[in-house]
Amino acid sequence: MKKHLLIITIILVGILLLPVHVAADNVLTAGQPSVFDAPDDGQLSVYDDSSQAVQAGKHRLYLPTNTPTPIENYRWPTRKLKIYMDTSDRPIQQAFKGAVQAWNRTGAVHIKWCRNESQADIIARDGALSNTGAAPGVGYVSAQLGSTNTEYNPDTNALIQARSTLDASHLDYASRSFRTEVAEHELGHALGLAHAPEYVHSVMIPRNIRTGITHNDRKTLRQLYDVGR
Repeated sequence: MKKHLLIITIILVGILLLPVHVAADNVLTAGQPSVFDAPDDGQLSVYDDSSQAVQAGKHRLYLPTNTPTPIENYRWPTRKLKIYMDTSDRPIQQAFKGAVQAWNRTGAVHIKWCRNESQADIIARDGALSNTGAAPGVGYVSAQLGSTNTEYNPDTNALIQARSTLDASHLDYASRSFRTEVAEHELGHALGLAHAPEYVHSVMIPRNIRTGITHNDRKTLRQLYDVGR
C-alpha cells in the first residue's frame, strides 16, 4: 500500500475589506484604500505518492527564526518558480506583473511567467471575493480584495502550489500603485510570508497598507530562501 502524505491546504486572506461607497444609483465607487482584516479559513487535503507532493522534496527545508517579517511554516524547495496568468482583466494583469517584478528584485527568488497552467507553481487570477456584510459608517459595504490559497507538505515544509486571487470588481477602481501593492501582498503569501503586525514596516500588514515591499520583507525573503546566509 502506498504511503499517504498529508498536505495542508490553507487560505491566507491577504488584503481585505476595502470600504466602497454605495452611490445613489447603486454603482460601487472605490473609497479611500483603507483595508481591514478578516478571519482566515482553511481545509485539509490528502495527496498520495503519485501526486506532485513527492516531487516537492523529501527532506525538511530550512526555515529561519526571528525574521523581520513573520513567515509561515513553509517555503518553496527552489528559488526558481513559474507563474501562470489566469485572468484577462488588464488592470489585474498589470498588478500581478508589477508584483512579480518587485519580488524578483529582492534577489531571493526568480519568478518566471509560463503559458501552461499545469506547469505553474503559482496561479494568478481574478475572482469575486466580495463580502457584503455590514460595516461601520452609513452608505458603506465591505469588499474583500484578495486571497491566497496554498498547499504544502508539513513533513518537509515544502510548498506544493499557490493560487493568488484579486477581486477586479473593486480593485479596478483603485490606483495602479495600490493594485500592485495588493498583488505584492498576495504573492508574499504565495512565497511563504505571513501577516505582519501593525507596527512592522511591511507590505504584509493586512490593515491600512501604505507601502509596497520593504527592506524588512526583502531581508526576510532572502533569509527564508537561504540567500547569503
